[in-house]
Amino acid sequence: MTKKKKEKKLPDWDTGITVAPMNGDELPKYRRMAYLNRAKRPSKEERLQHKHMYTKKEKRAMMRAGILSMLPYLIIILVSFGIVIGLLYAWLS
Repeated sequence: MTKKKKEKKLPDWDTGITVAPMNGDELPKYRRMAYLNRAKRPSKEERLQHKHMYTKKEKRAMMRAGILSMLPYLIIILVSFGIVIGLLYAWLS
């Protein structure tokens, strides 16, 4: 006597077909690149090994360089706000 496999009972609305393939082709280009490169991401152990790669002096130099590179944009934004506030003050007074 052979055993019959029980067939999985599906609800009436579920036909078991796939409407949209989920392989990443339907994603926008910027999301597709992240989706496809997941396998190339290093493991957690490898990432933790590189955590202490820089000395304090190097980290401070990198932070200083980053802040100094953003400083001109900050000055432009602050001067622009100052001009707008000055014009509003002159207009409303």
